[in-house]
Amino acid sequence: MLDKIRPCLLPTAEIRRRSDGTEGIYDAQSGHSFETAPEQANLVQLFDGKRSLLEISAEYMNRYGFVPFAAIDDLMWGLADANLLVDPPESLERLGMLDRSSWAELITPTPKVRWKTSWPTVLRALELIVWPALAVASVSMVPATPLGPLDVLLFYPGLVLALTLRDRFKGAVCALAGFAPRRAHLVSALGLLYYWGPDNAVVTLMDKRPRVIAHLGALAGAVTALVIAWPWPGVWAGATIVLLLDLCPLFQSSASSIIGTLIRQANLREHLRVYVGIPLVRDLFSFRVPKADRGLFIAGLYASAWMALLFFVILGLGLSTGVRLIELGGKESGAMQVLTGIGAMALFAICPVPVLLGVSQFIESAFAVLWPRDTGGRHSSGAADLSAFRSIPLFSKLADADLAAIAAQSREVTYGAGEMIVQEGAPGDTFYSIRSGSVLVARGTSSDRARVIARLGAGDCFGETAMLKDGVRTATVRAATRTVVIELASQAFEKMVATVGGVDFAAVLRAASAIGKSKLFKELPAERLSSLASRFVPRMVPAGTDVVKFGDQGHEFFLIAKGQVDVLSGEGKLLTKLGDGDHFGEIALLRSVPRTATVRTTADTLVLVLGRDVFLQALHADLLLSARVEQIAASRATNESKAFVPSEKSS
Repeated sequence: MLDKIRPCLLPTAEIRRRSDGTEGIYDAQSGHSFETAPEQANLVQLFDGKRSLLEISAEYMNRYGFVPFAAIDDLMWGLADANLLVDPPESLERLGMLDRSSWAELITPTPKVRWKTSWPTVLRALELIVWPALAVASVSMVPATPLGPLDVLLFYPGLVLALTLRDRFKGAVCALAGFAPRRAHLVSALGLLYYWGPDNAVVTLMDKRPRVIAHLGALAGAVTALVIAWPWPGVWAGATIVLLLDLCPLFQSSASSIIGTLIRQANLREHLRVYVGIPLVRDLFSFRVPKADRGLFIAGLYASAWMALLFFVILGLGLSTGVRLIELGGKESGAMQVLTGIGAMALFAICPVPVLLGVSQFIESAFAVLWPRDTGGRHSSGAADLSAFRSIPLFSKLADADLAAIAAQSREVTYGAGEMIVQEGAPGDTFYSIRSGSVLVARGTSSDRARVIARLGAGDCFGETAMLKDGVRTATVRAATRTVVIELASQAFEKMVATVGGVDFAAVLRAASAIGKSKLFKELPAERLSSLASRFVPRMVPAGTDVVKFGDQGHEFFLIAKGQVDVLSGEGKLLTKLGDGDHFGEIALLRSVPRTATVRTTADTLVLVLGRDVFLQALHADLLLSARVEQIAASRATNESKAFVPSEKSS
């Protein structure tokens, strides 16, 4: 699929390089925006619709000597989620590149009508004075009124007031920084709520300091609305909800934008989604702040404090207000009684939902910390059918009889988004292959936060490492979307890896683990090696045959499964010997250079071959490999004479 997607930015999108090396992308016509990370800045220029993702990876490698797999992956996810790509959403959904939360979409403002705005900067700046002055006057001159039936209706104007002032303050700061909003819009938010304000997505073009100040201005606008509304309980309640949501770090709010900008996390929500919960609890119990990322640890604490504040507002204010409305309804009659009843029912229906979700998450985290174990999932009835195996590369070469024997001992299991499939450190004797959906592979200990190190999709496999080694899971695997996996117990797995069609799959997987000893694959997780191994093409080479020749153009990577080869110089001098588990040819995957040696078999040798395009496609989702490849490229650029010592053993 990656060779069919040719990403292209919207033709009206504007790109600006900022002082910190990042880029801001803003489309004034649609109002969409995206902030790139430093390593993504050069990639954006290649998203012109003419190159596929594989071609972009190859061209970037030719230009800079390495492929930033993590940057490409995150950039595609971000641009797709921000609707800044020409590609239709359907094609991106098939690749798993749209990861939106339904409740986050509900509270995210959606422009309905747009028009050009011509407010001068002076008038925008005056808003920063006029509205606070009105707030002071409201506090000092307008007496507070008791809760009444009409406050049920005044909740709506409170929302509108707070959202409007939030946008107007933010727009004023942007204008003072030289980036005045170019359009105004009528916005739909919270489902049915409508308000108008300037288009503040232009903030993505600003440098770090003014960008942070602009988001602080948005929070100041919401606070100003809260002060203006204090005499009227209904208006005040609406403004409180807006401020509470804008302080939430778990979706695209002012608070999350500020924190993400300060700690240099382009997608704070995804990082906090992984970190808040079990990893944060473990770090707290360890009484040590993780040195790897203190900023994210502090952001996690802030997220926990925000959740506590949410519970206080719901339990301390929401439910008590519902009780008071019931008491008021008993004193009213007619329409006012109905109105108070509607308000009370809405509060009692809505308030318990986040509380129950929070309590259930807390209980789940507590049980996971105290009694770590694999979670269940929903099992299907009966064995997986043969078509399920045919769609998985590792099983596709098996005969129908072998497939039927394995299918009889397998089962399909469905996991919901966020459910844990395996947990690091837990014992395991089950092999998994993904039929549909995607999973996140994370590693972390009690003293270091969990890190997402890979994203696996349909056709990928994991879990065999625990059976090939000591039976202990080396990483935590959690479903990122609704995921269907095929589970194989150890006996069925042993049948699967038995010799089939002249290829020993067990040897393939064990040989693939040798990749981890190389500098190139040093950080590659074991769970990803099985997916990579399934994409190797076995090739039997007779003794005395040159696998590669000195001076030829290199475009393949080789892993020796069984056999032995000699590495010869251009003059035919023996440089070294390679055997089972050794590899050669990885330099050709980093740079387009001729072969630096001849590799000749001294016995019948089974080599596993990986072409460059397949290599890029297979590793496109790995989130740690990019830094390793960049480090190798930089090292070889500064000291080329040492480039071939550890790997040539490489050619």
